[in-house]
Amino acid sequence: MHSRETVTKNLKKLKPLKYSQFRWWRTYQVPSTLPKSIHIEKRIQNGDFEPSPYFWMAQEALWEKHDLDQLNLEPFQRAKRGGLLLAKYERLMHDFEVDDTERLDSFIDAIYDYFEIKKSDAEEEIKKFGKSVSAYYNYACKKYTVRRVAPKKRGRPKKIVI
Repeated sequence: MHSRETVTKNLKKLKPLKYSQFRWWRTYQVPSTLPKSIHIEKRIQNGDFEPSPYFWMAQEALWEKHDLDQLNLEPFQRAKRGGLLLAKYERLMHDFEVDDTERLDSFIDAIYDYFEIKKSDAEEEIKKFGKSVSAYYNYACKKYTVRRVAPKKRGRPKKIVI
């Protein structure tokens, strides 16, 4: 469990959500990602490939559970509220795992689309690299050449006369 200061520092970056009966476990809005057609540098600056913020919401749920355990409540009330907080934590961790793998896959795809590198090599290298996303992008800029792709033409292709 991370310290309370670290959790609140990371959650301050997010916008609070109003209560929703369908997604009651989420308390903050996840920033939207930029479209795939936007340049990879802008997507990195936007935070599209950063770790999922659901992790910090789950850590907040653990701190709420910790605070609840410190209160002198009746065992039934403590178990009822504690069970709700643990369910919140489990759902947030599930959201984190799903969102984090999607972010990693989209980063691998973006690196593959931008640089001349095999997708499997990019995946292995990113998993071994241990620093930030922007640090890996700078590393890849130095190591690999930019993929030159002809612009896609819209519409019907020209008829070839034989």
